[in-house]
Amino acid sequence: MTAVVTTKILTGFADAAIGPELWSQLLEQGDTNAVNLTCQWQRNWWETFGRGKLLLIAAERAGQIVAIAPLFADGGMIFNICPEDHLDFVGDVSDPEVLDSILSTARSALPDFLGFRFYFFPDSSHSGQRLQESAARLNLVCYEDEAIPSPLMDLSRNPELAHAATRKKSLVRHERFFTREGNLQVRHYRTAADILPQLPEFFEQHVARRAATPHPSLYCQPIQRAYYERLTRAVAPTGWLRFTRVEWNGRPIAFHYGACYRGRFVFGIPSFDIALARHSPGEVLLRQLLIAALEEKAETFDFGVGDETYKYRFSTDVIQLRNWGLYPFQPEEKKAKYEPRAGH
Repeated sequence: MTAVVTTKILTGFADAAIGPELWSQLLEQGDTNAVNLTCQWQRNWWETFGRGKLLLIAAERAGQIVAIAPLFADGGMIFNICPEDHLDFVGDVSDPEVLDSILSTARSALPDFLGFRFYFFPDSSHSGQRLQESAARLNLVCYEDEAIPSPLMDLSRNPELAHAATRKKSLVRHERFFTREGNLQVRHYRTAADILPQLPEFFEQHVARRAATPHPSLYCQPIQRAYYERLTRAVAPTGWLRFTRVEWNGRPIAFHYGACYRGRFVFGIPSFDIALARHSPGEVLLRQLLIAALEEKAETFDFGVGDETYKYRFSTDVIQLRNWGLYPFQPEEKKAKYEPRAGH
């Protein structure tokens, strides 16, 4: 006879029942194991941006935690933490009783419950289908709110294709300008001691790059700068961070803040010197990152969330990240009240 599933709301990320080691073990057992689902990344996001009520829910069977749902509640809605990249539940939720118990516990914690909003569940996960099935059992209606592409290059399936990408004429041509006209240096960093002193330059370059666009840099906001500083301190000891600085004649012309986790090289946040835009230092940076990913034998180069045109010049595959909404059944004329709110 299968042991009964029980759930509890943990006191927080410092709860003695969990820790990075157990969290990591659970990630190995779930459908999605991405860097921003790690305990370190999730905790840093919550401690910087968290609002409302943290709902860190653990599902147990026979006294052993089998899954964790990192959630929070705000304004009657329940969201998942850290809407930046591939997200999911942490651990195995294939047993319907596990997922039903997690959702029921979260819903019961809110007297003013309006619904759930889950961001960025990849198609490679079964969680979307499981949410639909669980919603039916819990008398909720499940909507697929949106699908967002996440292009990637498969480096392991066809390494020669990946190497060929680094030899594309457009990338090589721009790099040759800088090597011909001066001294080009590319440096890669992984430690907090190396990365932290360079973040102010990175932030300012990103702000200047975006100033001429309709979309200001996220680093215009002090809280975003603080987030990446904290993230660097929290995650750098794991060895997952990848920070690159491209210099020309001693002048930083491009930066990149990303990660490499379990063979997945994540193209995170790039920047370049807008004054040199006609010479495309951003393409020099991209070529060097592709080379770095190949040298460390990464299996994929993930261009991240979004459908920017340049990503499709190099990608071999596209993963769809889906947003799911679960709401109480309502008459059609009232359904708009439960539509997901903009933002997270």
